[in-house]
Amino acid sequence: MVRTAAAPEIVVFDPMVYDIMRETATELGGEYVWISRHADTEAERDAAKAADVALWQDVNSVRGSDLATIKAKTDEYRSRLSRLRELAG
Repeated sequence: MVRTAAAPEIVVFDPMVYDIMRETATELGGEYVWISRHADTEAERDAAKAADVALWQDVNSVRGSDLATIKAKTDEYRSRLSRLRELAG
């Protein structure tokens, strides 16, 4: 029996929306890194590091062809980023 590779899934939307999600996550991750480096306590530092790890696990679980999830995650990351910046401000 001969096995052939499956054809890649065709994305029918602008793939830049995926890049926007990842760039938003990069900004959010940067905030977590800043918080971890400027934390007053070890618990705060550990929480920020854990949040950054969880963020990237979440980001990497999103399929590049799942437009609905990409948009939802972009909105979620923007919201989290705004909240962190409000707290810092």
